[in-house]
This record gives sequence, structure tokens and C-alpha cells, in this order.
Amino acid sequence: MNVNLKRLLAVAFLAAGMTGGAFAQASPELTLDRAVEIFVDRNLDIESARLQVDRVRADRVAARLRPNPAITVTTENFKFAGDPSFGSLYEFAVSYSETIELGGKRRLRTSVADLNISVAEARLADALRRGIARVRRLYYEAVLARDRVEIASDNREAFEQLVQYNQARFDEGAIAEADLIKVRLERVQFDRTLGQAELARDQAVIRLVELLGDGDYQGRRVGGELGFSPMPYDLPQLKAIALDERPDVRAATIGIALAADRSLLERARGSVDISPFVGYKRVASSDTVLFGVSVPLPFRDRNQAGVARAVTGERQAETQLAALRNRTLAEVESAYRGWESARDQVALFEDELLAGAEESYSIAIVAYREGATELLPLLEAQRTRTLVRDQFLQTLFDYRTSILDLELAVGRDLEQ
Repeated sequence: MNVNLKRLLAVAFLAAGMTGGAFAQASPELTLDRAVEIFVDRNLDIESARLQVDRVRADRVAARLRPNPAITVTTENFKFAGDPSFGSLYEFAVSYSETIELGGKRRLRTSVADLNISVAEARLADALRRGIARVRRLYYEAVLARDRVEIASDNREAFEQLVQYNQARFDEGAIAEADLIKVRLERVQFDRTLGQAELARDQAVIRLVELLGDGDYQGRRVGGELGFSPMPYDLPQLKAIALDERPDVRAATIGIALAADRSLLERARGSVDISPFVGYKRVASSDTVLFGVSVPLPFRDRNQAGVARAVTGERQAETQLAALRNRTLAEVESAYRGWESARDQVALFEDELLAGAEESYSIAIVAYREGATELLPLLEAQRTRTLVRDQFLQTLFDYRTSILDLELAVGRDLEQ
């Protein structure tokens, strides 16, 4: 089992031992790490995969057991007419037999059981990989919605100052009432935008909390930021990591060894098992010892069907692994291209668009306060600034999710 797989499984089994009330007692603010921890502890799909690991471990116990011995008691020439006492029995025998498995059946059963455990653990890690990616995506959606509320609130506050400024000018008789009404009408639009942003934020948090398995949405909020930290990813290296560490690829790789051992086991089942026995026999008044061996005659059934199914299973496992490896490489390539595009978009906003929009808005508001321009150019500058800030947040979100897609394709956390 590789290090990354062990780490994922350790997280899963550690979370399984946590108390169920941990979420309810936690702070209303959810960090990304806390959200992942709660998901691993509560999600039913993860619990089902964890129970599957326990089930196949029980199968290993059964695989290592030897066949039960047998005791046979027989009587012959039992006298049914006359004196039926025990002493009148002509023959009485007790024998003990043990089945000796040949062909290495027990060793092969144990090997198959061990490989089944490895496959189940890899599938648990794969369920964790996919589930945690869903949690992280919903978390970043909630952070994006929260930050959009902050933008809308900042715009609303800035425009409220503009309304107060125009109210003061109206009181001084510097502007007409119609101009003041226009400004107040624009404030209504900012109020509506803020309300819509708050609704979107609440709905995003509800979706996240629902996935985490809790019904208490009141007061929930998310912490953290949509930060940008450029990472030096290397595409060939990422592809190599994916083929070596992705849990579903590892499960399919183990599946080939499992299919091979199953094939050997089915061939071994075609060999006969012998059952030697030893016992005591009383013939009339004489005490004797009996012993012998029972050997099946494999003239008809030599497990031909089981061998044929196992051989087909080997070819199927090899085909599935080849297809999965091709799909894995394509997913890594696609996710890497998406990450490159998102990275370049963030750089474009940081280098050019954000500063330009802020400068244009600052110039417009100064010009408006000095009476050098009308309200419409100011509103246009503010809308442009808002649009640039909103698109920058969306670009940061796209960058974060592109890393999630890349991690999902590679099968490893890349920001450690």
C-alpha cells in the first residue's frame, strides 16, 4: 500500500472513531479542513466503503480456516427382533476423519482474501478522493458567494455615502430634487444586488452543510479565502504520479494479481482432497481398530467451469486496467490544461484589470464630487469596477477548482 493511500485510509478510520456530536458543538464557522473532517466522519457512502473493508477482512478469517473434522458412528447387523440391549449389537464403530486439502488451496484462499482487502482499501481511498473533492468544491462555492456579498456590501456603502453627499448638496440648493431622486433610485438597485448576493451565499452554505450531513444551517458561515498561490506543476511527473498513486488505478492493478490468484485457486480446486480416517470397531465381542482414506474420483467434475471463468476474469482485469490508465492520462492532461488557463487568467487580472478599474473609479468619483461630470459616468465606472472585482473572484474560484480537478485526476493533494 503506498503512502498516499495509507494517509487517506488513516483519515477515514480516525474520523470513524470521532463522536457524532462534534459537528453540533463546533463553531458556526467552517474551515476547509473542518468541513472535510466532518464529511469523512458522517458521509454514508464513505461508511459503506469502510464497512466493505471490514467485511472482506472477515472473509480472510474464513479463508485461513481448515475444513472441520468429522466423527462417524455406525452400527451393522442391528438385531431388531429379540433382546435389543447394547451388548447384542453385532458391529459397532466410531471413526474420526480429517480432510487434507491438496494443491495449496488454503494458501491460495488466503492470498485471494488478502488481495480482496487491498482492493477494498483502495476503493475506500477512491471514495474518499471523490467525496472530498465534492466537499472542497462546495466549500469554495460558499467562499465565492460570501466574497460577492462583501463586494455588494462595499458598493452599497460607497453609494450610500454618495446619496448623503447629494442630500447635503440638495439641502444647500446646489442640485435639483430630480437629481437626488435619481441617486436614491440607483441605491435601490444596490440594495437589491446585496439582497441577491446574501441569498446566494446562504444557499451555498446550505448545500455544503447538507453534504456534510447536518440539518442545522442557522448561523453557518465559511472561513478562508480564495487565495492564489502559483505552483510549479510538471505534467509528465503528474501523469506518472497518477498512474502510480490514484486509488482506482491501484485497485485495478491489484485486481490483476487478484484475478491471477483466483485462477490458480480455481485450478487447485480441480485437484482432489483426501480424507484419512481412524477409529474403533467392535465386532461381536472383539475390539478392533479401523483406518483408511477416502479419495474422490475426479472423472467428471474437475472445476472446468470455475477455471474458465477465472481465465476470462484475468483478461477482463487486464483490459479494465489498460482502459483506466488511458482515461487517467487523459484526465490529467485535461485538468492540467484547465489549470494553466485559470492561472494565466488570474495573472491577467492582477497585472492589468484590477488596478485599471480601481483607478478609473477613483477618477470618476473625484470628478463627480467636483462637479466635472454627471452621475451616469460615475455609475458606469462603478459598474465596471464591480464587474472586474466579481470576475476576478470568479477567476480565483476557477483557479481553485482547477487545482481540485488536477488533484482529483492525479489522486494526490498537490498543495502540501
